[in-house]
Amino acid sequence: MKKAITPQKRDKSLVPLSREHHFGLLFCWKIRQGLKNGTDLKVMGNYVSYFWNNILKEHCQEEEWLLNRVLPANDTAQIRLKEEHRLLHEIIAVICEGKRLSAALFNTLQQDLVDHIRWEERELFPYLQAVVRNDELELTGKLLEHKHEPRIDGFTPEFWTKPVTAA
Repeated sequence: MKKAITPQKRDKSLVPLSREHHFGLLFCWKIRQGLKNGTDLKVMGNYVSYFWNNILKEHCQEEEWLLNRVLPANDTAQIRLKEEHRLLHEIIAVICEGKRLSAALFNTLQQDLVDHIRWEERELFPYLQAVVRNDELELTGKLLEHKHEPRIDGFTPEFWTKPVTAA
């Protein structure tokens, strides 16, 4: 029997990052739909590049900034976060290079990102809420508000709704 996952109360200082995780999961869904639709991999590669440059890169930087601020450098959660971000970036760099595109590469990216987001939401954020003092988390949240700008995914063509071939 599968264990039910109950929603967790998120500290308000982590909410902006948590909300963006929704966009990350939607990005992964769009990649899966594009593969299912038989979308040209170059079109999907353009989307990966767009999403990285407009949303994901800065999101990762903000998460790393936050962890650098509230956890010691040798904390295993911080080490894992940085390593997973590095690996995601490596996959994205290969896709953006555009020379060795394959459905398997896109599938690996979307699955690794889903797994990473789930880990952050289910383990990392509750861990931060447990080990970081409330006043420090609140101050960090306020500082993050000044750094954080809402991001929008305005990529076209919307290949996830129908197959799109390269122009």
